[in-house]
Amino acid sequence: MAIVLVTIVVTGAIWFSQSLKLLEMVVNGGAPIFVFAQLMFLVLPSFLAPILPVALFLGLLFTMQKLLQDQEWIVMQGIGMSPWQLARPALMLAIWVMFIHWAISIDIAPRAQRNLRLERHLIQTDYAGALLREGTFNAIGHNMTIYVHERESSNLFKGILIHDTRDPNKATTLTAEEGFLVSDNGPPRLIIQRGTRQERNNITGEIGWLMFDQYAVDLAMLNDAQDDTVVKAYERPMGELLNPTPDPANPNAQREFMAEAHQRIAFPIYNMAFAMVALIVVLGGEFSRRGRPHRYIIGVLLVILMQSMSLALANLAARNNALIPLQYTPPIVMMLGGFIWLAHLLGAKTGMRAGGNHAK
Repeated sequence: MAIVLVTIVVTGAIWFSQSLKLLEMVVNGGAPIFVFAQLMFLVLPSFLAPILPVALFLGLLFTMQKLLQDQEWIVMQGIGMSPWQLARPALMLAIWVMFIHWAISIDIAPRAQRNLRLERHLIQTDYAGALLREGTFNAIGHNMTIYVHERESSNLFKGILIHDTRDPNKATTLTAEEGFLVSDNGPPRLIIQRGTRQERNNITGEIGWLMFDQYAVDLAMLNDAQDDTVVKAYERPMGELLNPTPDPANPNAQREFMAEAHQRIAFPIYNMAFAMVALIVVLGGEFSRRGRPHRYIIGVLLVILMQSMSLALANLAARNNALIPLQYTPPIVMMLGGFIWLAHLLGAKTGMRAGGNHAK
């Protein structure tokens, strides 16, 4: 129960921070509320994947410390339960969480990310008003900036300034009193009215100027529309990551894909590693109802260090695939070290029992 509560609290906090951005996009674009709910559902798996190992660690710490304070650990130890028997529920839970994490990391999260990208792209085309925020210089792609002084509705704007450098040979600046968005079941267009158009030739330096009553700016031709169609490594299924199609435009893609595939396999193992850290913190040393704050602090710092190492090793592996085995090293070493420690505890306890029986 504690693990579920920690997961809900941490995920909810991150989810809420992201919901504000998504809500702004949906409201400004005039999209219906069910679109916002769909986006929130799709963004959830990407938060759960990195949170699960930490939530498992904190939940196990809380639960086992509660058992320690209530002297239930002492009772179970007094009736002859071995360290393996005490640790078994935590290890079984860690195994279940690890398999759930694998399912999320390998299939659910990438699938959700692909659908999220498509939904955001649809909002930007079908509800293009989401791109234009009032009082802000909105960078649309790499070669266009649109400023809107006031928004009267989702598709009606006042005081418009557009700077367009999509043509490398000229720069165009447009100002207009007002404008509105139209789609007509096709590419979105910004129709601006009662304004001026100034064009500067970058080669000759000549400047042209004219006034207009109405002018159409095609938003479907923006450069970032092409960027939205590029499927990122974290959006791709495992089959594409392990057997990528060579891309001459991106020679580093194959290395990035391979590192991403192994990161999806390696990171869920941290559930077992963090469970071992929690067991060592609680089971190690003498029992005390007051707990041992210094041991908990060391355990938390170790988890933070291992989490940071996983991110650093993933970045290094993306640059050099020869370093991919290092992605598995921290969790496996921690997990094996924990098993050796439990076996040592079991041997020590067995030795004490044999010594006691021999004395009798």
